[in-house]
Amino acid sequence: MSAARLSERGFNQAEQMARVLSQCRKVPQLPLLVRTHHTGKQSFKSRRERLADMQHAFTGNTDPEVLESLRNQLNSRPIQFLGRPLQIIIVDDIYTTGSTIRACATALHQLCGSLGQSAEIYSLTWARS
Repeated sequence: MSAARLSERGFNQAEQMARVLSQCRKVPQLPLLVRTHHTGKQSFKSRRERLADMQHAFTGNTDPEVLESLRNQLNSRPIQFLGRPLQIIIVDDIYTTGSTIRACATALHQLCGSLGQSAEIYSLTWARS
């Protein structure tokens, strides 16, 4: 979520859903994505505009602390999971065209690839419009 949207809403509903999922399933929640630019409200845009807006809207988070947390997660996996792709769940509030999920998944694959790790990306959305 962009800083402008967070300021407008006062909370990030997808982040709150991710936090609950993380706590219930006892899996880590890491801020692996960074929004590169504000795209405006998707609800006011056509399918074509949404798809174009989301291209390159996210990048992998290269903050050293986040990368260290990710490396620690990779290194602490049980032996039966070593060599397997990292499983990541993207949590989003509304699925319309899938452009946000695709943009996030692309950025996550690039981030994991830069660490020499493959990834399986899944998505969980609250609603479909």
